[in-house]
Amino acid sequence: MVYSAKNLSSNQVVAMKQERPANLWEYYICLELRSRVNNDDILPGMMSVDYAIVGNNASILVSPFSRFGNILDVCNVVKRVTGRNVDEFIAMVITSQILSIIDHLHSCMVIHADIKPDNFLLMNPIDLDSPIPCVQLIDFGVSIDLKLFPKDTTFRKVVTTECFTCIEMLEKRSWTYQPDLYGVAGTTHVMLFGTYMEVQKDIVNWNIKARMPRYFRKTVWDNYFSSMLNIRDCNEMPNLQSLRSRLLAEIEENKKYIRDKVSEFNQAVLSG
Repeated sequence: MVYSAKNLSSNQVVAMKQERPANLWEYYICLELRSRVNNDDILPGMMSVDYAIVGNNASILVSPFSRFGNILDVCNVVKRVTGRNVDEFIAMVITSQILSIIDHLHSCMVIHADIKPDNFLLMNPIDLDSPIPCVQLIDFGVSIDLKLFPKDTTFRKVVTTECFTCIEMLEKRSWTYQPDLYGVAGTTHVMLFGTYMEVQKDIVNWNIKARMPRYFRKTVWDNYFSSMLNIRDCNEMPNLQSLRSRLLAEIEENKKYIRDKVSEFNQAVLSG
């Protein structure tokens, strides 16, 4: 259970996550990321634990509170306020931030293993001029620390969560970081289409079932989804910074238009 509470020392609203029985693993992962991530601008994009209260039968983790909720909440607010899904370029901005967060996470040899729109909080309105992400990845309760395993360890467990079972699990292949990348693609899909991602396989490759509106940057998104869904093996992960650079180039090319869309987005989430 997650509650909102007020820190009487700072007068700030915080999130309190209570678990029974006590869960020290999430606290461990959050502490490890604080020590392993070497980019101060990225750290706000990952869950931090300000206080931990651990008892014999329960634990409470105290973290910064998001007034806007998770990406799924935000998509619903935008839809309600504007009557439309999140704008394509807003999805690009947020996806570019998520790619950077996940790239740094994986460089720390940590697999989140439960990436979905619900586990990204919008912490602040979008600021195109800030190097700090507006979104934060949370819920590291089932994460995997690869530093605790022998080199080149892979996994074969199949997660049956609907719409979040990655390609490798569907094909009974080994995996490491692939579930995270599938979850990132699924999160982008929710922003773009307002629905959970469904996939299908043609003769060779996997693709999303949803049809791109003709006004979308189809080449950009086709490359993005194809890269995230069609991973040859555990030794050939897609270059997330390269994918991010492709999105950033589109953002830069359309910056004036995007600033207007950012303003609309921020107004929607602030009013929601």
